[in-house]
Amino acid sequence: MKKITHRARFAAAGLAALAATGVGVAAAATAPVASNAMHKGVGVNEYGMTQAYLNGRTVSFTYTQGFYCDRHVASAATSGCEVGAPFKVAPAKSFDPLYITVPLGFTPPTMSMDCPTGLVCVDHPGTIDLSRLESALKGLYPQLSASQLTAALKNTAVPGHEHFITTANMRQPEWWDVDVVGVTSLKEWNTINAHKSFKFLNQQVQKKMTTGIIPTNLFLYFGVN
Repeated sequence: MKKITHRARFAAAGLAALAATGVGVAAAATAPVASNAMHKGVGVNEYGMTQAYLNGRTVSFTYTQGFYCDRHVASAATSGCEVGAPFKVAPAKSFDPLYITVPLGFTPPTMSMDCPTGLVCVDHPGTIDLSRLESALKGLYPQLSASQLTAALKNTAVPGHEHFITTANMRQPEWWDVDVVGVTSLKEWNTINAHKSFKFLNQQVQKKMTTGIIPTNLFLYFGVN
């Protein structure tokens, strides 16, 4: 098991990422984005921590096992992970949701995020397939042709994000099903983070202040400290 002493590690150097949007689509690269996978759908086992929001407070996660992405869901990413389609087969009978917020069209201060853009968080995938969201993301990348955008979205770096959970699961480690919420303004991003709760985040989703909740085939494994 690889020990991670910082909450995230740098992704492969030399990537030409379109960081202005916070989505992190790699338009061109001198080296492929690292998948952080042992093989498709199964992450490298690492040990480390990140933070998250739970019921109005900040908590910490301890990760001890690599990610899982359901291979029954088609994905062009080297990690086997996909946004825009729910899992079909879970890695366990019991799990809880992990909601991640992703900035769209703006860039928060990099190191203010639980998992910053341009870094690969411990036991997270390094790449993900966003191509199912292409129609929604197209306006963020006017400099890319349709074919360039499609190619980039199929295997892009996982964007920076924040974590929101609804339970501590009695401090016991378990699998967490990842769902994504896109936030389209820095003001809304800061408002959501100030409340530090999924309850408020979900209120903003219902008010259409954000995107809807987008499913993935991705699970992360951690315990809440």
